[in-house]
Amino acid sequence: MNKIWSASKVDVFLEDVENEKLVRRSFSGAHQSLSEEQVTAFTQALDSVTDLPVSHTLVIEEYRYSL
Repeated sequence: MNKIWSASKVDVFLEDVENEKLVRRSFSGAHQSLSEEQVTAFTQALDSVTDLPVSHTLVIEEYRYSL
């Protein structure tokens, strides 16, 4: 079986302390094999324009398999 990259997205979780919950924002269309520096820069840029502080960030990579 061959593992073929299909898509990636970045999920950023913002901390809403006032309402005691996390707010997820999902950004699709990410490039394959994002570096830690790229994810950190994106997270910092997002943190600078939002009212809620960033709690954590996840990179989700989707693959498909073929014979």
